[in-house]
Amino acid sequence: MAPRQTDARTRTAHGELQVQETTTDAPLLPIEQMSKLKELAPERIDWIFHQTEIESNFRRSEHRRINTLAFAERLAGLVFALLVAIIGLGIAAYLAINGKDVVGGIIGGATLVGLVTAFIAGRRS
Repeated sequence: MAPRQTDARTRTAHGELQVQETTTDAPLLPIEQMSKLKELAPERIDWIFHQTEIESNFRRSEHRRINTLAFAERLAGLVFALLVAIIGLGIAAYLAINGKDVVGGIIGGATLVGLVTAFIAGRRS
């Protein structure tokens, strides 16, 4: 996200008021603000860099954790889909072998249609 900056100024007979706001998702303050901070409190510059390093490390670890959990969720979904397919088609085959062709066909067809529908709907979302 590009930084957004808002400036507001007002003048009265008693003086002038200026307010600035900068919104960004960058880990460091803009250079202009860093130079102003260095003029006001030079010892805080090291603290800013230290906090930025802590925040960067947290973001990296959180990003890694989210990706790992998303991968595990997708893998679990595929494993359970495979189990449903094997069990559904196995039951359909068992029924067809034992003379229940119509019921076996309905269960086998419903299993395949359900899985195909779930995979197609899952990809669209």
